[in-house]
Amino acid sequence: MDRNYEALREHVFGLQIVDTHEHMAGREENRDKNADVLSEYLSHYFSCDLVSAGLTQEQLAAARDARKPLAERWRLVQPFWEAARLTGYGRSLDLAARDLYGIPCIDGTSIGKLNEAFRAARDAGGHYERVFKQKSKIRVSLLDSDLNCDRRFFRSVLRLDEFVTVQSRGQVAELGKRTGVAIHTLDDLKAACEKWLDTSLARGAAALKTGLAYLRSLRYAKATASAAEKEFNRIFADTSSAGFVQTHDLQNYMMHHVLKLADARGLAFQFHTGLQEGNGNFIYHSDPSLLSELFMEYENVRFDIFHISYPYEHVLSALAKNFRNVFIDFAWAHIISPKAATDALVEFLDAVPANKISCFGGDYCFIDGVYGHQYLARENIARALAAKVQQGVCDADTAKHIAQMILHDNPIAIFRLNESELS
Repeated sequence: MDRNYEALREHVFGLQIVDTHEHMAGREENRDKNADVLSEYLSHYFSCDLVSAGLTQEQLAAARDARKPLAERWRLVQPFWEAARLTGYGRSLDLAARDLYGIPCIDGTSIGKLNEAFRAARDAGGHYERVFKQKSKIRVSLLDSDLNCDRRFFRSVLRLDEFVTVQSRGQVAELGKRTGVAIHTLDDLKAACEKWLDTSLARGAAALKTGLAYLRSLRYAKATASAAEKEFNRIFADTSSAGFVQTHDLQNYMMHHVLKLADARGLAFQFHTGLQEGNGNFIYHSDPSLLSELFMEYENVRFDIFHISYPYEHVLSALAKNFRNVFIDFAWAHIISPKAATDALVEFLDAVPANKISCFGGDYCFIDGVYGHQYLARENIARALAAKVQQGVCDADTAKHIAQMILHDNPIAIFRLNESELS
């Protein structure tokens, strides 16, 4: 096992990645210049583990405030940081500090030096090039909702969720302003949605994404136009631009409309499933099996199912095995639980054709976390593939070929990226 793992690890660490999902500033010059290393590193993910360990929301807000002394803020989080250090989120940050700044471990003796190195690297510029291209070997990343992104690093993914969840006159007015469509009827809303999609595709959008599992159940039952229109009209019956009405039928109807548009244009559609980022939510709302009716109805939409649906990864395995249009995406997964991600890949390769798996999406809102995440992902992939070789399921050359598929070739095919345009 060790010999197989070391050989595969060396191979996997040399491969280029097509990264299926990121959230950060689409241009390096748009990074927050006022942040220090602690406020940035606590802006996403690891802060959730600190809260889970006992940090209060008030303490977290204070720790994120870069105007306050760094040492004071570190003392606030230190006991919780030590409790959570071994989670995937914590390990990702330690790896970034080690390999990007030469800091072996983030602790009270190193946080000041780390902050100096962090600020110097940001101020010098070229950090995206160094981290994405040189250190992480990421060929391109699919970036959530930034059509003005730097195409040396990103391709944008479009959300149409605001057209699905519209609930107030103010939101209707905003969508009309954005699209140039006067929205007075349900048909107007549908037309505005279609126009915004086509405008965004012309500007380079590569796929669609929805994150509505944070707000509601993933089951989008069929709704009639009359039921949806009745809810839409209730929006206008409220004379306050800030008033909100319940629009469950309208949401279901509009999600089906968006899927029809995706179907007609041959688009892949990324769906958030499984664990929601943050502290506290209804995880059962994001069970991927709730999407089954959509999988059946929209046979030609490529459903890219995020986060291996953790903790529903076994359910996703069955869905991807059963539906030709369901694909598995490891975005976020390797830092949620490195062990669960490794075990899931072993299972997926037992149950699902290998061309249906995309094995990395950093899913971070800051760049240093992406480095640590891809490092953990490469180790996990090497371990899973080494297990297959040890079991006699495949030989080492086949395992290396699968690694190339799941890190690079599959996402290019699933999202129909033009490889000649990628740097």
